[in-house]
Amino acid sequence: MKIEYGEYGVPNEVEKLIELENKLRKKGLTLDSIGMVPIQDSFSYSITPPDVIPFAHTGGDGVHFGFLTDFGSITDLNEAPIVCVTPTNDPPIRLTARNINEFLLIASSVPHVGLLDDCWPWENSESTKLILSDYLSDSWQLKRDKLLDLLQEVFSTKKVDVSEYVQTVLREREESIVLKTYDGLGILGTAADLHRRYSFDPERRQDKEQIERMKVFLKDATYEEKLGFIRDAMFWYVLSYDYDSEILNLVIDLMESLNLKDEARRLTYRSRD
Repeated sequence: MKIEYGEYGVPNEVEKLIELENKLRKKGLTLDSIGMVPIQDSFSYSITPPDVIPFAHTGGDGVHFGFLTDFGSITDLNEAPIVCVTPTNDPPIRLTARNINEFLLIASSVPHVGLLDDCWPWENSESTKLILSDYLSDSWQLKRDKLLDLLQEVFSTKKVDVSEYVQTVLREREESIVLKTYDGLGILGTAADLHRRYSFDPERRQDKEQIERMKVFLKDATYEEKLGFIRDAMFWYVLSYDYDSEILNLVIDLMESLNLKDEARRLTYRSRD
């Protein structure tokens, strides 16, 4: 957790979530039943962005939720957007909430937190009701409802219209993006200048020629373009020492040159795991 959180402190909401899980386990229960298991150890995949700090997982298919720091531009994790990372889905990374408190609102507004991934992007209330109907008729829902009620009590949340909320959050993010990226998160900024986006090799080669082409692009790239390169490289390649290690080393060096120390440290640690 020290490596993941870096210079950030662990938010109170995460500590309360861990405390709740520990109390439930003593009673033979777990937040796994509602897809909200707090992360207390290493939990990430090669697709997990280096500026995302995982804090909870659903208990299935590697789906996890994390704080998006937008490459350290967020100084307080309580204000960081929350994303859902799903290694097996396309797109694998999905903006979910404006911050941790609002995430807890929508998490306690569905029968199972994993539905925040399954039903994304929650196009409208009617389609949402149809998707939720299977869970609501589930024989296990009574048990889940008790845990959801406990979640609402601990975090003082109330039920909200998840469909309407998520659509608003996605629209707000889209309006703030100055450079689109493959993962859908994009790069934020206020600059009016047009930013270039690097064109990666369709065959995903990482030979000397491709590495040199990347370096030429990065040499004259703006800060936003370099961040966009990092996001797209994370999506385009499998950045680990067992796969695309040449690109991995290039990205780590790039982040260090941008003084993104926490991000470089996370990626180095995760890629060796």
